Amino acid sequence: MKRLFVLVAAATSLSLTACGSSSTTPAGTPFPRPAGYIAVGFTIDDTANKVFANNELGWKGAMSFAETNRIVVKDDTWTGPFANLYDDGPWDVGGHEPAGQVAGDHKLSATVFVKPPSAAGTNTTIAYGLIDNVYQTKYGNGWNWPRANDEFVVFAGQTADITAAGAILPAFGTVDFKLTLDTNALTAPDGGGTWSLTTVAVKGTATTWAEVDVKSTDVGGVYTMDLANYVGAGKTFYHSGLLKTGDKPEWVWVLNGVEYKAAGVAATGGVKAYTKPSGGTFAEQTVAIAGNNNTFITVP
Repeated sequence: MKRLFVLVAAATSLSLTACGSSSTTPAGTPFPRPAGYIAVGFTIDDTANKVFANNELGWKGAMSFAETNRIVVKDDTWTGPFANLYDDGPWDVGGHEPAGQVAGDHKLSATVFVKPPSAAGTNTTIAYGLIDNVYQTKYGNGWNWPRANDEFVVFAGQTADITAAGAILPAFGTVDFKLTLDTNALTAPDGGGTWSLTTVAVKGTATTWAEVDVKSTDVGGVYTMDLANYVGAGKTFYHSGLLKTGDKPEWVWVLNGVEYKAAGVAATGGVKAYTKPSGGTFAEQTVAIAGNNNTFITVP
């Protein structure tokens, strides 16, 4: 899954909370590097949209993070806790960001410490991505990584610090996106029968895979989700925005808690999608199947 993305400058001291614990470091004082550990830095550039504040993004991955000492250990369950991202300046002068970062520049970062393996010829590989902590907490899903999972590798005996690959969150566009589902023309469920329509929702990249309940829009069995009603300042998904030419938004309808799929592939019976440029009108677009079996369109 993937997805498209105020801040607090350092004061005389910082008292910041992450994962239920706090880490307080006087301004200008380095956070104590654990002996025998290297620092791994990770940065997300939100300068295009400026919508994220401290703690609102999490560095999710195959690792478990301890806030008290900022140590990460490999954990392939991806259950966390995870390091949150800050815009409060470098860890070596009292913040949480990699050395050289600047507080208040809308580039949110985390610095964690990893112990290199002791056995020669071994290494520790940790895969990762990004979550929107707000969406994750409110809506149950906040996956916000724009590509396949990245990873960083720590080699035996390594002494050099690491900069893990980050991401630049692209600027929001001005193209509206509408989805409709005609429940009179649904593809039958696997094994036959009918779909339960007690609840109707849709989830996808445009809302960071959080579900949008669209049951209230039913008109003659047709359910409609207009993205402009949900994203932007003051809206439900205020960390998200409209689309732009070239975007490939993915989605899956969810009927009474069950993904609308046939043989593991997003079903297309009754499914339509439309885009509307700023000042224009909605035009229907071709619904296709992505390599991960979700439905998607390409925004013209």
